[in-house]
Amino acid sequence: MIRMSRPFRSIIFSAMLVSLAACSSGSGSGDGGGNRNIAPTASAGDDQNVIENAVIQLNGSGSDPDAADRLTYSWAQVSGTAVTINNADMAQADFVSPNVAANTPETLTFRLTVTDLAGSSGTDDVDIVVSEPALVVTISGILQYEFPTPASNCDGLNFDATTLRPIRGATVQLVEENGGAVLASIVSDNNGAYSFQTDGQGSVLIRVRAELKRTGNPSWDVEVRDNTSDTGVPLAERPLYVLDGPASSPGGADEVRNLLATHDWNGNGFTGARSAAPFSVLDAIYTGMQLILSADAQAIFPPMDAFWSVNNTQSEGVPRDVDIGELSGAFYDPNISSLFLRGKDGVDIDEFDHHVIVHEWSHYFDHRFSRSDSIGGTHRSGDRLDARVAFGEGFAYALAGMALNSTASCDSFWFNNTLRGGGFSLESQDTSPNPGWYNEESIVKVVYDLWDTNVDGTDSSSIGFGPIYDVMTGAQTTTEAFTSIFSFAEAIKAAGTGQNPFIDALLEGESITAAGVDRWGSTETNNAGSTDTLPVYTTIQTDGTPLNVCSNSEFDSVGPDNEGNKLNEHRYLRMTINTQQRYTFDIQADAATLALMPIPDDLADERDQSDPDMFYYRVGQIQNLCLDGPACNDPEGLSGDANVENFTSFNPLPVGEYVIDFNDFRFNDTETDPAYPTRTCFDITVTPAP
Repeated sequence: MIRMSRPFRSIIFSAMLVSLAACSSGSGSGDGGGNRNIAPTASAGDDQNVIENAVIQLNGSGSDPDAADRLTYSWAQVSGTAVTINNADMAQADFVSPNVAANTPETLTFRLTVTDLAGSSGTDDVDIVVSEPALVVTISGILQYEFPTPASNCDGLNFDATTLRPIRGATVQLVEENGGAVLASIVSDNNGAYSFQTDGQGSVLIRVRAELKRTGNPSWDVEVRDNTSDTGVPLAERPLYVLDGPASSPGGADEVRNLLATHDWNGNGFTGARSAAPFSVLDAIYTGMQLILSADAQAIFPPMDAFWSVNNTQSEGVPRDVDIGELSGAFYDPNISSLFLRGKDGVDIDEFDHHVIVHEWSHYFDHRFSRSDSIGGTHRSGDRLDARVAFGEGFAYALAGMALNSTASCDSFWFNNTLRGGGFSLESQDTSPNPGWYNEESIVKVVYDLWDTNVDGTDSSSIGFGPIYDVMTGAQTTTEAFTSIFSFAEAIKAAGTGQNPFIDALLEGESITAAGVDRWGSTETNNAGSTDTLPVYTTIQTDGTPLNVCSNSEFDSVGPDNEGNKLNEHRYLRMTINTQQRYTFDIQADAATLALMPIPDDLADERDQSDPDMFYYRVGQIQNLCLDGPACNDPEGLSGDANVENFTSFNPLPVGEYVIDFNDFRFNDTETDPAYPTRTCFDITVTPAP
């Protein structure tokens, strides 16, 4: 190791200092060692808009991030009403914003200075605009409509006993008077209440739309429109009824704005806009939906429209024309999922007849939730109806009673220039005229008493609405038979309610055979006093074996007043297809019937001969149509040929059960000569096509 003496080390160190001094010589400024110092960058944050009397944050944390830990901070107010800055020597400071004059915002400017260890500094300003808080005004209220109660014994409406009912579930809008802009939209609650918050600026009005809207599960879309206005556009685009309140500016105070839709009855007739009508219609539908929701809380209601107009009238005997209000009665049109209701002053009105509205809405339920094979048409108390019609109409009356929790099925109308009405009690234990499976009142009593909890007569219990809903949305949609009290009774007894003796008692109480009841009515013994009524379904073979079937109008009429939907005018056949192939159907008037026809046939009058027609179905779906091709323009089995019908199925028929609706069209045709016989018989064969 070489040792170095102290003098030598001193000489080397001195030489190094000389060398360093030489390297640092020259011009420059900064730390005295020749390195230039860069001043820090200040960031006082973004400008802000704030309200008075609030704690406002000042944030300088974004200043010179590379040297943030070696900076000092200083906040100072540059302009505006003086405030006290808290933590003015920190990156984050705050102050309480001052009071400012109404509608006169004030700008406060603050300056942030940041300084580094070398004493260099940077500044940045931030503007804080202070305003009064936005005015919040609440506009709230209750929405109601006037509802006259039914008169005693359903004899019209008692306007002296008008009640106020809430407009429930309707769309409510806050609307700007100038320009009509919709500022906010909500839905009224079950009490008809609504509430909006606004800034109190400008003139606004409350608008209630005659619609029910909800998305998700459950969901619905119902609109009440005027079918006789703006007829140049599609029905779904016709004017929607709305109720507007008066326009005004709320200023600086909360307001209560109640709206009332009025019936405008003056003692002898209607005056004014009758604004209660569409909301009464809407509320009846809302009530019907609540019954469904009681059994299925997640129900999806497909869209539907209800059409009501002061022009809608009872127009018997004329073609239906909804554009001018010729309705021929209240009805549901499944082709467009729409209700049509009467409103003609001096003729007939439906808007306050909630049983009528929900009855027609029940046909919507059948169409969109269940299945109905009803052929429709006129129906009255005591009629012996086609079984499909009897069940469809009877169930509709019962559903209305359940939904409204009301036994009085009332319908108001004018008679001798006076508003009168009629109806019947769903709870009446009097024997129905012509009770049986073909009587709508019998169906009403069976179905309604299944639900109703009152104990009276054979109505000794209740199964509730749940099993009824399950059958209507389940087994009734898939039955091979036509929908009738038979398919319903079979399914309700199989539902496992534990109440089959109770169900049997209700059936027997209406002269419907309960023992062994099935979808085909195969055990039924009530023939309504006719030789052509039973069996309900007659089995027809597919091997060419002839079957003689008679159709008759003994419970209807022949000619201008016939209705074509009474018992025995349509006869039901049951057919089992065991081999998938095409089949030929041949129908010939038998000798006895031909002898009743005019001889010779007047070729200029096609209505002096019988016209047999046939529809055949599989699980409720008509099969008389082909799948494609020109022939699809003409359904099978519906020719106008005199006394015969002959056709071969367009398509091979899949294996399974089929039902056939056979009738003589002369009993459906209002132009049939009244001298036409009331009973015609035909030989029918079904044969495999070659």
